[in-house]
Amino acid sequence: MKKICLIGQFPPPIHGLSKALQTIINSKQFNDKYLLTYVDIKDNKRIASHMTEVGRADADIYYFTISQTKFGNLRDMFILWRLLKKKKKVVIHYHGGYYKELYKQFNPIQRMMNKKLISQIDIMIVLSKGLIDLFTGVINPQKIRICENCIEDDVLLSEREFTNKVNLLKQGKEQLEVIYLSNFIKSKGYFDILQAANQLKDQNVIFHFAGKFFSEADKEEFLDYVKQNRLENVVRYHGVVMGEQKKNLLIQSDVFALPTYYPNEGQPISIIEAMGNGLTIISTNHAGIPDIVSSDNGYLIKPQSPEDIAAVIQNLLQDRSKLTTFAQQNRKTALTKFKESDYINRLEVIMDEV
Repeated sequence: MKKICLIGQFPPPIHGLSKALQTIINSKQFNDKYLLTYVDIKDNKRIASHMTEVGRADADIYYFTISQTKFGNLRDMFILWRLLKKKKKVVIHYHGGYYKELYKQFNPIQRMMNKKLISQIDIMIVLSKGLIDLFTGVINPQKIRICENCIEDDVLLSEREFTNKVNLLKQGKEQLEVIYLSNFIKSKGYFDILQAANQLKDQNVIFHFAGKFFSEADKEEFLDYVKQNRLENVVRYHGVVMGEQKKNLLIQSDVFALPTYYPNEGQPISIIEAMGNGLTIISTNHAGIPDIVSSDNGYLIKPQSPEDIAAVIQNLLQDRSKLTTFAQQNRKTALTKFKESDYINRLEVIMDEV
């Protein structure tokens, strides 16, 4: 049985990268085929300890998810140097869309380190076709593979639940429900949605917001805006949601909004989760998003444009049939391409190739 060592940032906290790693760890298919071990490198105070763990790790393939920050990249290059010394197979999985910009910010020494070390790995995995050129000039393009993200099985609606949702849409659901489900980072567009909610407060729309604030000031600003504009009956903040609470929110919502211009964005798992649950998508032409969102399943709008968000929602209020069409298209796509098993199969093909 081949041995694979996973190196990256595991939960907690929960974010796209840590969830993707946990999906591998939890996969029966992967565990039946490979002997898995892992090294969690999220605590930067333990860099020396991480280097020791990596040095002791014994595997045929080292699967490494690298950082999207300058300091994190420096740490990762030392880890990668240690891995390459083992003379074993190394696969890097880049869960983001920022590397090209990050590379420009490196000083000449860090740039040289990246080019010299990354060029020696066996495979570089990116999240979508639109992100292939992130590593132009750093690694041979023939070493790049694509592995899209997935929706976790326990977040996916059952057929019965999805049928009930579509039937409710066809019958003319009274209120349109819009959800933002992501970390509360300004450049992910949550405040733009809040401003759109203010523009639509006289319409029959409810806006759900769920996720973690990283700044108390941002949270206060959000709640103050709701209060000052009397949006208490329009906006509902749910905090961090998981499990049944998260699933129930996705079941009751009709539109998923993530008008992101976040520099580190790759291919948001939250969009794929929304697709699997039959929501219409509102997002932006940014990072790997256009590879999964188009006019067939939603709307790509300009970033930082509350007016565009409000206009799209107004359009959906006037033509509810689009919600049903997009729900069915997104569900079909998710079941065809983005289940956990599809993700694991894609990774398995890459590991077997290595």
